Amino acid sequence: MAARLSDYALIGNCRAAALVSNSGSIDWCCLPEFDSPAILAALLDTERGGHFSIAPVAAFTCSQTYLPASNVVETRYKVADSEARLLDAFVAMTEEEKTRSLFPDHEILRVLEVTSGEIEFRMEYEPRLFYGKEAATLQDRKKLGIQVLWKEHIFNLLSTLDNGIINVAKTKECATATFRLRAGERVIFSLSYSSQSPAVLPELKETALRRLQLTDEYWNNWLKQCKYKGLYEQMVKRSALTLKLLAHAPSGAIIAAPTTSLPEEAGGERNWDYRFCWLRDASFTTRVLVKLGFEEEAHAYMDWILHATRLTQPELQVVYSVFGHASLQETTLNWLTGFNNSKPVRIGNGAHDQFQLDVYGEVLDAVYEYAPLVKEFARDSRKFLLGLGEIICREWNQPDNGIWEVRSANTHHTHSKVMAWAGLDRLIKLAEKYQWKEAPLEKYREVSQQIRKAVEQYGYNGKIGAYTREFNGSTLDASSLVFPLVGYCPADSPQMRSTRQQIQEQLTNRNLVYRYKHVDDGLRGGEGAFGICNFWLVENLVMAGEIEEAQMVFEAVLKNASPAGLLAEEFEPETGEMLGNYPQGFTHIGLICAALTLNESCKGKEIAR
Repeated sequence: MAARLSDYALIGNCRAAALVSNSGSIDWCCLPEFDSPAILAALLDTERGGHFSIAPVAAFTCSQTYLPASNVVETRYKVADSEARLLDAFVAMTEEEKTRSLFPDHEILRVLEVTSGEIEFRMEYEPRLFYGKEAATLQDRKKLGIQVLWKEHIFNLLSTLDNGIINVAKTKECATATFRLRAGERVIFSLSYSSQSPAVLPELKETALRRLQLTDEYWNNWLKQCKYKGLYEQMVKRSALTLKLLAHAPSGAIIAAPTTSLPEEAGGERNWDYRFCWLRDASFTTRVLVKLGFEEEAHAYMDWILHATRLTQPELQVVYSVFGHASLQETTLNWLTGFNNSKPVRIGNGAHDQFQLDVYGEVLDAVYEYAPLVKEFARDSRKFLLGLGEIICREWNQPDNGIWEVRSANTHHTHSKVMAWAGLDRLIKLAEKYQWKEAPLEKYREVSQQIRKAVEQYGYNGKIGAYTREFNGSTLDASSLVFPLVGYCPADSPQMRSTRQQIQEQLTNRNLVYRYKHVDDGLRGGEGAFGICNFWLVENLVMAGEIEEAQMVFEAVLKNASPAGLLAEEFEPETGEMLGNYPQGFTHIGLICAALTLNESCKGKEIAR
């Protein structure tokens, strides 16, 4: 049976992440960072990838969700008349709590308890090195656990099982245990990581449950900062918790997704590594953080944008690592079969050396959204922002790869031109707000007028009644839905109404929106409907006064969410299957933005929730 993304939930500690299936198997985990080599990668190869599973021996049914207001995952098993639950979490605590005792760099806690009857379980632990390329050598250190050493990395598995009954195979490549629990009995497993020797081993019998409790409290307390009250509140909060899992605490960066090479088409080649930070997400991400009240995260994210890009300033790259590394060489892992046999499996991302004009507008729009939180920008930051304006003025009339990072020839993407206009518009407003006397405002105004004139002359096709994907073109692109969102034009203008209608007629299936169709993007095959495009459509409809239709489109996406409330990058409209990397930050950001817009428009009105 083919694996489904909806069968997985995400756990993490704002540095690393793992995917846990609803049958109790951790099938994806990279340590110590989001983009580190995976030690568990069964998600991309069930035979060779490596996994850490805990499940009943007998046939069972299962379900999976998060604890309320938390990123602790609960998996429930039912075997005949008996029931059990498994709690999974990356340990996450406040800095104050961390100072009270020694802890490993990372710890995954797995707490299994039978709630009724009696169940026999089997645990299997088979880590693999460097995305499954090599078998790991497991060393049984008895009370000190099952240890794997690789370069400077130390992985340690501990449990509260009596008599040390975890068995290491003769090959030393895997460890297993079979055990029986009755109602009220519990066993705890801990997979920890340390980058130094001797490794710090977490204590289990006396303090593990306390660490799990502190982790649950950490997430609950973090979510209390959320200011949002209104429509789709639970999905907004789940999306916020998901974004926090994708945030890299040491740097302030937010990655696009914690996975690589989950296919945009089953069996296809559109498989990319998303464990990095895309500047195209900056504008909407900042809007979400500020609007929801997560000011600390907004400050950290903006600091990352302003400082991680310094190696390439004033030019911007499309994508950076969480630490601002500019070179993300793309390579293929040819020993992996891929998710549901979708090859190739890639690490790194070739988009790092593309030219995308739109990112300049998105970064400047992000700064504008962030501006209410700051009284003044430092001199270096101001110089950087004005430098972005100079790049726009110099490069706006050049062809680029566009927001979707097409790998065919560069062209004059209409969306890119509109975002260049938006960048200058925001820079003018920032310069006026903060009285930046060195800002060449007249130049910015003149160029922004030139851009608008070009967009209206070459980017709008009167014959088809729509803004087009590229200048002098005839194909549609859902990125046009962004235009009213950034203030380029009203959503109810004749041009935008017509564009939206054409997109709904030609790029939509079952109320789910494709990015584009019938376009040579340099790749074979197709893809699913694109998550955030649906939410852009929702905001468009709301801004045009089409509230009921907007809600219908919003809920068409929600129907495809996992039972745990997570969304992927794309969806197959006919089946509802999620496609692409998972969970996808951009999609969850779009959900929050759309809910904010819907909620604001519906205040004081009766509307179903």
